[in-house]
Amino acid sequence: MARGAATAGAGLIFALLGLAGGCGGGDEPPADGEAAASGTRQAVRVALLHPGRENDRGWNQLAYEALRGLRDRTGASVRHTHTPNKSTFKSEMRDYAQRGFTLVICHGSEFVKAAREVAGDFPRTRFVVTGSGDAGGGVATLDFRLWEAAYLCGVLAAHLVPGGPAGLIGGEDIVTVRRTMDAFANGARSVLPAYPTYPQYVGSWDDIARARQTAASLIETRGVKVIFQNADAAALGIFQAAEQAGVLAFGANGDQNALSPGIIPASAVIDMARAFERVLDAARRGTWRDEAVVCDLKSGLIEVVLNPAFAERIPPAARAAMDRTRSEIVAGRLDVLAAPEARSGS
Repeated sequence: MARGAATAGAGLIFALLGLAGGCGGGDEPPADGEAAASGTRQAVRVALLHPGRENDRGWNQLAYEALRGLRDRTGASVRHTHTPNKSTFKSEMRDYAQRGFTLVICHGSEFVKAAREVAGDFPRTRFVVTGSGDAGGGVATLDFRLWEAAYLCGVLAAHLVPGGPAGLIGGEDIVTVRRTMDAFANGARSVLPAYPTYPQYVGSWDDIARARQTAASLIETRGVKVIFQNADAAALGIFQAAEQAGVLAFGANGDQNALSPGIIPASAVIDMARAFERVLDAARRGTWRDEAVVCDLKSGLIEVVLNPAFAERIPPAARAAMDRTRSEIVAGRLDVLAAPEARSGS
C-alpha cells in the first residue's frame, strides 16, 4: 500500500518535497547503514518487506520508521526491501531466511499466502504479516484494528460538521480500508443517525493527482464538508483539494496532522513501532506463537491523535463524546463495524 503531482497549498509544500527526496527502495539499510547490535544486547537481525515506497507519509513509511526505531532502541541489525510485485514475495523472504535473519516482517495482508509457503522451510526464522488476522501455518500476524480509531474520528466529525456530508476515500478497495471507512460512517451516525456519507476509491496508493481529483469531485458534486481518507501517499492530493475548498479531512495510519494543520482535526494512528517491538521481543525470548496479535484501542497500539493546531476548534462536548465512546469500545460493549441501528441499546 502506498503513493503525481498537483499544485499544492502552502501547508503541503514541505510534504511534497519530502516525497521527492525519499530512498529508492531495494535491499538497502536505513539511512545510516545496517546497525550492529551493541555488546550488551542480544544481536538479532530484522528484515522488512514493504509493497510501497518508504516515503509515502502513510502505511509504508510508518513501517520503515518503526524498523529504524527497532534498530535504535533494541540494537537490532535491520534491512528493508521495497517489494511491489507479488511474484518476488517468496524469493525475497527466502533470501532473508537463508541469510539467517531472526525476524522477517511482511508489511501487508497480501503477503500471508507466500509467507506460509516459505515459513515451513525455515523454522529458525520468524515470519510476521501486518494488517491481517489470518495467522497460522508458521506465520504470526499483527491485526491492526484501525477502524476503532476511525469510528472515533466519525464521532468527532459529526460534532464538527453536524450536517455533513462526509466523503470517504480509500486508495484501493480492500477489506481493511473498507472497514475504516465503514467505521467512520458508523461513528458519525452514532451521533446523527442520518449523517450522509459518500465512499469513493482512488484506485491507487500513490497517484496524488488522481486523489486530488477524486476529493474535488466529491466536494463539487456531493457537497462534502469533511473527508476521511485511507490512501497513503495519495492522501496528499486529498489534503490539497480539502485545503483549497476549506473542507476538513482526517489523517490515517500515521500521524498526518502536520501535513495540513488548518484542516486536519485528528489522525487515526497505528503505533507500529511498539507493535514491531512486541513481536521482536517474542522472537528473542522464545515465546513466539503463530497467532494474531490484536492491535486495538485496548492494547494502546491504535489511537486517535488530536491535532494540537486544531485543538481550540474542538468543542468540549465532542471530546466528552469521544471519551465515552472510547470507553465503550475498550470495554467490548460497542462493535464499531455494526451499523448503529443494529446495536442493542442504541
